Amino acid sequence: MQSMILIRSSARLCRPWHLVCSNVQSAVHKHLASRSIHNIQSELITQRRTNYTDNSVSYLTTKGYASLFTGSASSETVAQKSLPIPSHISHKVCTPSDAVSLISQGDTVCVSGFVGQGSPDLILKTLSDRYERECQEGVMGGVSDLTLLFGGGPGDWDSRGLNYLAKVKCPESNNVMGNSLVKRAIGGHYGQVPELRKLATSNQIEAWTLPMGSISRMIRAQSTHSPGHITTVGLGTYVDPTPGVGTGGAANELAQNSLLNKELVTKLSVDNTDYLMYKALPINVAIIRATTADSSGNLSFEHESLLCDQRIIAAAARNSGGIVLAQVKRLSALNSLHSRAVGVPGAMVDCVCVVDEEDHDIFHGMSYTKRHDPVLTGEIKSPTDEVPKMPLNERKIIARRASFALTPGKVVNLGIGLPEGVASVAGEEGQLPYITLTTEPGVFGGLPSSGKDFGPALNAAALVEMNQQFDFYDGGGLDMCFLGAAEISPEGDVNVSRLCKDKLIGPGGFIDISQSTRNISFLSTFTAKGLKVDIDGEQGTIKIANEGTTRKFVNEVYERTFSGEEAVRRGQKVYYVTERAVFRRTAAHSKIELIEVAPGVDVQKDILDQMEFEPVISPDLKIMDDRIFKDGKMNLKLFGSLTDRCIYHPEDHVLFIDLFGVSLVSQEEVDLIEGYFDEIMTPLTRKGPFEHVIVNYDGFDLRSGLEESYAKAMDHLQKKHYKSVKRLAGRAFRCAKLKVMLANMDTFDEKDMFAKMDQDSDGVLSREELRSGVRKHFGIRLRQTELDSFGDVTLANFTDVLGECLRKCGLEQLELNYRPISF
Repeated sequence: MQSMILIRSSARLCRPWHLVCSNVQSAVHKHLASRSIHNIQSELITQRRTNYTDNSVSYLTTKGYASLFTGSASSETVAQKSLPIPSHISHKVCTPSDAVSLISQGDTVCVSGFVGQGSPDLILKTLSDRYERECQEGVMGGVSDLTLLFGGGPGDWDSRGLNYLAKVKCPESNNVMGNSLVKRAIGGHYGQVPELRKLATSNQIEAWTLPMGSISRMIRAQSTHSPGHITTVGLGTYVDPTPGVGTGGAANELAQNSLLNKELVTKLSVDNTDYLMYKALPINVAIIRATTADSSGNLSFEHESLLCDQRIIAAAARNSGGIVLAQVKRLSALNSLHSRAVGVPGAMVDCVCVVDEEDHDIFHGMSYTKRHDPVLTGEIKSPTDEVPKMPLNERKIIARRASFALTPGKVVNLGIGLPEGVASVAGEEGQLPYITLTTEPGVFGGLPSSGKDFGPALNAAALVEMNQQFDFYDGGGLDMCFLGAAEISPEGDVNVSRLCKDKLIGPGGFIDISQSTRNISFLSTFTAKGLKVDIDGEQGTIKIANEGTTRKFVNEVYERTFSGEEAVRRGQKVYYVTERAVFRRTAAHSKIELIEVAPGVDVQKDILDQMEFEPVISPDLKIMDDRIFKDGKMNLKLFGSLTDRCIYHPEDHVLFIDLFGVSLVSQEEVDLIEGYFDEIMTPLTRKGPFEHVIVNYDGFDLRSGLEESYAKAMDHLQKKHYKSVKRLAGRAFRCAKLKVMLANMDTFDEKDMFAKMDQDSDGVLSREELRSGVRKHFGIRLRQTELDSFGDVTLANFTDVLGECLRKCGLEQLELNYRPISF
């Protein structure tokens, strides 16, 4: 009984039962004594995978049971008396040393974590210590030659996280092992793991850098035994395995010459469309992190700032016949976790390692800069999410110009670095409450953290798994993104993943985001290293005081992380924003086009002479808005004009009003909108009231208690300005509007309408131009899936495409007198 109490009070320190079995079997079966404890443990894990039952443990005696924790079990003690395993004792809680002893030479190890968040450091450090110990002792067949698979590359930019695994043979040892701990690394970002990066750039290990979203779905594909993740993400970049285009993501010579490189990323065609398949790799070991575990291995994540795919990593390892090692900061009683709080079921977990309270700062802080922040984990909401104002410098100028693209209701991704300033400017201008900022590890809403805390967000609205976020991104869920740029080529190619041979970074989520978003703004200073600018905050001008020594606009990027040609093919709108100029890439030119310059800048000296190539210069070259360079707020308009929501048809004397997304929350707003409508309608009804007013109430919201006052306001407008009103929603509003519009379009001028939709006058309608044009002229909101079915839209096929747009909205049933379009 005394030994039973000892075990219960020391549950965190005891060995898992599959390791206990190894001691018992060593005592019962003496022939195992000559074999390594590691091999025995590995066999036992395999037996567990095939419904192995621990029958041998039934030979335990009281003395032998207690001695398992002193290492003194013997064949004499196990033969005396039979005792069952107490049901309340977990076979999953173990020491980190016991957990990592299950890792074998050549295993594929997948680690969770994102940048500075959520790294399972205790297990990684213990694995590193095991390798060094075995290296010093000359152990044959010890842990080495691992394949390391990761997404966000958890690390502290120094020595922790995955840096722990950047180990090679100890120089002073005399063993014949001769291998490094990691043989190959497949990751999305190496920026915060410099020790691992050194091994890659020095060609000591095989290394690949792949899009983080594709790695996430590679892991998910393995959990379902799918061959891999199939996507268009990566086409035209260095990840594309097509000869002359890319290397399949191989980051060094060892990787390029590896047999795996021929299989890791392959190109295939489906229905005459090119795709890349990222091969699913069997995972032998998953090393994940959570907050709490119960004694059955159920895991919850209440103190984690992100969900870093722990569940699918565990599922992939479990379904590959591998093992799952989980690091937590605390234990709870058996089955005490609420089912909805469990992020990874215990059935997927083999070993649970608990970090001592005094070691949380070292091995289990929320991040490398914060032990715990309940605002980042969503436990509480901060009373304020005010964004600190940026000083008026080149970084703020770039962020200000970029923020002109923001409009209410948009879903936005901000990259790390310069793009983070867009959030600051949006906060200062009052735009932040009306847009949804997101980050690739799964955050929706709130204010994204910056710098080394990049990933989570203050006061986030929702948190999903990283693979789910990339599903949303790749499907076209983002309205716009703001990303950094290290190098830009004449064709509009962008490099952020590798600046030179020795400076390997990786793309992170950049490729996934940039290839799947309709509106892209790349943010960069015009030059780097030494750039200084003088800004006249009163006059709104800028002068270059000292030019940077490194050019950003180069003849050829070192590595193509974004393809300008691919963007044109996809119909994306691409802008390049700097402190002194704005460029764009369209189908009209094979080079980027200069469209705006800053006030006070010399185009030849400050722009063209600082580029390695000559861009196309727009005949309509504009001066950037001087508010960008002035002190104080810019006072940007957020919602446009209500006049744009009202469309009048004089032929029928009918007014269409679109209230989609309008929300009234006070009596003052009700009075205000009544006054606006009265002002708009008065000049149109001087000759008589409208025959009809047709209002779209889809997405309209009215705070409770305002119904009566709003009804009175609308009744007053009707008596004054119109005979009847039809209140419609969604498709019904579009159909009513189109029936009136198209009935009067016998004089339809396709050239004129095409020119109005072709905003950049390049002769080709991008998907966004088609979307906005159809919405503006016909009130139709096309979905991304509907847009994807159209190729390049030119004047030659414009009429047919327009007709197809109407058919997709179910308008073929309308009896329309619209001869130019064949239904």
